[in-house]
Amino acid sequence: MRATGKMLREYFSGVSIESLRRRYGYSEEKIRELASSYKRGEIDIFEVRDQKKIAMSELTHKEEVELLQMKIKSLEQALKMANIKAEGFEYMMGVLKEEYGIDLSKKVEAERLRHSKKDTPK
Repeated sequence: MRATGKMLREYFSGVSIESLRRRYGYSEEKIRELASSYKRGEIDIFEVRDQKKIAMSELTHKEEVELLQMKIKSLEQALKMANIKAEGFEYMMGVLKEEYGIDLSKKVEAERLRHSKKDTPK
């Protein structure tokens, strides 16, 4: 079975049937039959140590997916809080402008211009 697995791995990687026939001694019909059996899940072309590596990588993949899902939920929550905070600031700025006549957006822009003129080399 070891040689069969190796031959099928080569077959699925693109090695010609003629080359495989000469190298392994199987007929073209037998090679196609074995490939078909593999596709139906009747035989496995990987060695036990490779099967263990595949299983471990799948487990790692599942863990990675769970971790990414948790990260997405965390980022969604952070975005929600940032949006709430931004809405709160906009509301407060609207109250300051309407009730007290203070327009912080103009003051912030004026401060930026004042600082940028100081930082500009002459």
